[in-house]
Amino acid sequence: MRSFIFLLLFSNSCFAKEIILDRTNNMGIRKIDLLKETKGIYLFNGKSLGNRLPPKVEASWQAVERGPKLQKRKARCFAGTYIYINKTSGSEYRRQGCAEGPGYGSLVQSLEEIRRHAKGR
Repeated sequence: MRSFIFLLLFSNSCFAKEIILDRTNNMGIRKIDLLKETKGIYLFNGKSLGNRLPPKVEASWQAVERGPKLQKRKARCFAGTYIYINKTSGSEYRRQGCAEGPGYGSLVQSLEEIRRHAKGR
C-alpha cells in the first residue's frame, strides 16, 4: 500500500508543469498568473481549459512556456518588475526583469490570449 501511494505521488509530480508570472507595477499593484498542465489537462488561474487547446491559444501557451526574452539588466525599472518561474518535474527556472520592452510585451500578449479563451469557457 505504501509503495502504491508513493508511486501515485511521484507520478503526479513528474507530469506536472507549472508556470508562474508575478508582476508588480510602479504603483505597487501586484498581479500573479498561474498556468499549469497536469496529465494533459490545462489550467489557467485554477480554471480548467480542457485537454485540447485551439491552435492560436496553444501557440500562446507555448510562447508563455518559453518565457520572456533576455534583456539587459537595468538600474531602475520605471514600469515595474516581474518574476517568471517555470517548474517542470522537480527543476525550477527563474527569471527576473523589468516589465517593459518588446520581450515582456509579447509575453503579456500571449497571456492575454489565454485569458480571453479562459473567460469564454
